[in-house]
Amino acid sequence: RKNMAAEVEGVSFEQMMDRAAEAWIDRFHTIDVEDADTAEVNQFYGALYRASFLPRLLSDADGAYPRFADGRPMRADQPRYTDFSMWDTYRALHPLYNILLPTLSQHMMQSLVGMAEEGGWLPIFPCWNSYTAAMIGDHCAVALADAYVKGIRGFDAEKAYRYMRKNAFSSPDSPQEYANGMGRRALQSYLKYGFIPMEDGVKEAFHNDEQTSRTLEYAFDDFAVAQMAKALGHNDDYQLLSKRADNWRNVINPLTGYADGRHQNGRFENNTDLVHRKSFITEGATCHYTWYVPHDPDGLIRLMGGKTRFVEKLDSMFTEGRYWHGNEPCHQIAYMFDYAGCPDLTRKWVSHIMRTEYNDSPGGLSGNDDAGQMSAWYVFSAMGFYPVCPASTQYMLGTTRFDRVRLNLENGHTFTIVGKTDGITSTTLNDKPLTEYAISHQNIINGDSLVLPKTK
Repeated sequence: RKNMAAEVEGVSFEQMMDRAAEAWIDRFHTIDVEDADTAEVNQFYGALYRASFLPRLLSDADGAYPRFADGRPMRADQPRYTDFSMWDTYRALHPLYNILLPTLSQHMMQSLVGMAEEGGWLPIFPCWNSYTAAMIGDHCAVALADAYVKGIRGFDAEKAYRYMRKNAFSSPDSPQEYANGMGRRALQSYLKYGFIPMEDGVKEAFHNDEQTSRTLEYAFDDFAVAQMAKALGHNDDYQLLSKRADNWRNVINPLTGYADGRHQNGRFENNTDLVHRKSFITEGATCHYTWYVPHDPDGLIRLMGGKTRFVEKLDSMFTEGRYWHGNEPCHQIAYMFDYAGCPDLTRKWVSHIMRTEYNDSPGGLSGNDDAGQMSAWYVFSAMGFYPVCPASTQYMLGTTRFDRVRLNLENGHTFTIVGKTDGITSTTLNDKPLTEYAISHQNIINGDSLVLPKTK
């Protein structure tokens, strides 16, 4: 009744319709795209629409909400959000909010801090206002670090870091708490071996096994926590976690050059089946997870024998039909050509994915939208850039689908992207040629102007 009094008292049905329309117009106006192809424009705004629903508001108009994990009545001094499908959304959805809606992102990050304070552990995959062991990784830490390094304040960063660090170094003493989803799965194995061995079946989880995928994701999580440590001046932690971020190397088989299962004694599985699911890989195949090193692509290039071999192997993901866009572990792959100096291949394959994996119709997504991640990938890619490595301030460049894109930012600045189809236009930033295929977060929030090739 209090919510109704605050939100709809004296408001007619037609007035409520108008309010809803105005709210969506405001959201869509955060990005203005212009193009003669109205179907392309419509598809873009369909994606932005789907990338606008989760996480959802939990608290009432007066700030009341049910306490995380036990439901006792609580009251917050800023909006409280829940249902973070974090294994999916840390990749592009939260980075999109960090650009377009930093105040909203601030509230979401403080919600994560509140969950950790109330439950004792930073959650892994907080849904239904509860801990879950639904997915792998420790990616709430990534979302918090990404927001902070991109200048979002207004959430308790030191308290956030305390719980991020706790997840990275400690496990619950209580088996019941661990089984309930608190702490990183198989952390003790990861700390002991530098990878999670095949002998650790990771049974207290919705997903059992998946040791190699967990190792790769924890290495990236360690990178993210290290960036937060650095930003807050915890230099010893930064050094230690940066070393742990190299653990991805421990599950790339030097014999095959692909991610592989590994045993306690160091022996690899020597798997040669690259395209079918294996027990040590999460929701994909070894060919997909091999590229999950978003924080050290240069290291991956060197490990694979240099840029030529790297590009050949990466290109085979597409030419041999191995790429699978319908699930998240592949989402950064097409942009990794940029790191090897081949932006033409990034543009080629990003355009191919947008053309073949999305359409503006029922059933027009190649997989579950996963709380908006699939659509957020499209929003970024259709504009022309993508956050390959959250918890850094870099975005890799692709190709825009529009004549002009304007990001209308909360700080009053406008970041502009102009698409050119003349075939000879070099990529420029503020009318100066770019020497690398990337821009920074600061370029965006400053309101700079980017020129990109336009392809369909």
